[in-house]
Amino acid sequence: MDKVLVPVRDLTDSDQNQAVLDVASALAEDRVAAGDAAASYGPAVAAEAMAAARSRRRLAELSRPVHLTVVWAMYGETGRMVPRTAHPHGEDFVRVKVRQLDWLTGGLPGVTWSIIACDDGCPDRPSSADLMTSIVAAEGYPRDGHRGVRVLRLAEMIGGGVSISPAFDRLTSTEQSRKGGSILAGLATAVGAGPAWADGAGRHVVGYTDADLSANLAQLGSLAAAVVAGDKVVGALGQRYGIEGAVLVRADGPVTEPHSTGGKPDKIIILFRHFVRALLIPSLAQVLDTQAGFKVFDTAALGPVLGQMASFNETFDVELLIHLAQHYGPQALPVEPIVFTEDFAATNFPSVTPGPRHLAMVRQVVELYDRLVAPVAPVTGEAAELLALIRTLDLDDYVTLIEHLRAEDRDDPTLFDRRWPVQHFRDILRR
Repeated sequence: MDKVLVPVRDLTDSDQNQAVLDVASALAEDRVAAGDAAASYGPAVAAEAMAAARSRRRLAELSRPVHLTVVWAMYGETGRMVPRTAHPHGEDFVRVKVRQLDWLTGGLPGVTWSIIACDDGCPDRPSSADLMTSIVAAEGYPRDGHRGVRVLRLAEMIGGGVSISPAFDRLTSTEQSRKGGSILAGLATAVGAGPAWADGAGRHVVGYTDADLSANLAQLGSLAAAVVAGDKVVGALGQRYGIEGAVLVRADGPVTEPHSTGGKPDKIIILFRHFVRALLIPSLAQVLDTQAGFKVFDTAALGPVLGQMASFNETFDVELLIHLAQHYGPQALPVEPIVFTEDFAATNFPSVTPGPRHLAMVRQVVELYDRLVAPVAPVTGEAAELLALIRTLDLDDYVTLIEHLRAEDRDDPTLFDRRWPVQHFRDILRR
């Protein structure tokens, strides 16, 4: 009989979720050592608690008022929105996220928060929006201001008379958008609903995350501090892997690099996609985990680029970062390590076998290059040769390439800094 692997970090366990914050308080107040926390609560809880404690310390060091708005999209989230007593995958994520933000900001003068969640067109009955609205009413959360919790419906935002971007304004149904459009609607709503401070008196930052509890919101202080305290920083990008300090919590425990990426069965798929992106979009070469749903932006800087957004699929994150890098420079988008728990409940892990979905993601990078990068900074040299090769790849070629690169990968310690010669790809495809 196969062994059943029990997660060391169970996002449906309310006691464990609270333990993270309790341990973080003890760490922040120097009442417990990190080693003792790991011994008592396990390495996964301790790692998350240490990240939260560091986050609160950094937020507390800021000298000006800060309002933090958190945005997420919802589709089929009614099971995870309730407690585990009501659903086997229940995380009670609305109430838990509120507790995480209350813990992060509590007792810090001038630090406030709000939440905006947007329903993508959830087919559940009740829908994600309906269920969250009922939770908000039951808990008595206000709609606006500090601790304000607002629920949007993408279907109502589409054609609702408020212009967000030309591409968004052309949408006619949620089927054309889903998550990307919901995040964009939430960000645009946040930009227009911040506190009214005199110039320079305070900062409004907005971040987006996933609906589940994979990334503890108590870590947002580190990202917000990077934006508020940084010189000409307009965004801070959470990274689940690839950089020092990032922790990926798997079913058998937390890992860091080189094991976070090096131990993935789809490692070569990930590294190849990053290789293509780094060469075709060099302004984002330092962002190894572009799709991580844990990013924070200055709303004043974000506003001008939202109107340029045209991607609503998996490339939403990358397009947003390209626009910001073009407006403010790559140095305005530093990366920050986070602790991220792979959500074992109600999650369908993507295939690790190279296939159409993976090739489509590579082609989406090329489409972004063609639309946004080529008109202002066309690639040359090796990058141009790579682009020409990628344009000719069919599915069989892509699968052949990845399988050969996997076979060659044994004992190669390099990860995101790996750069294959394009001629090597040609040689593989000629065999």
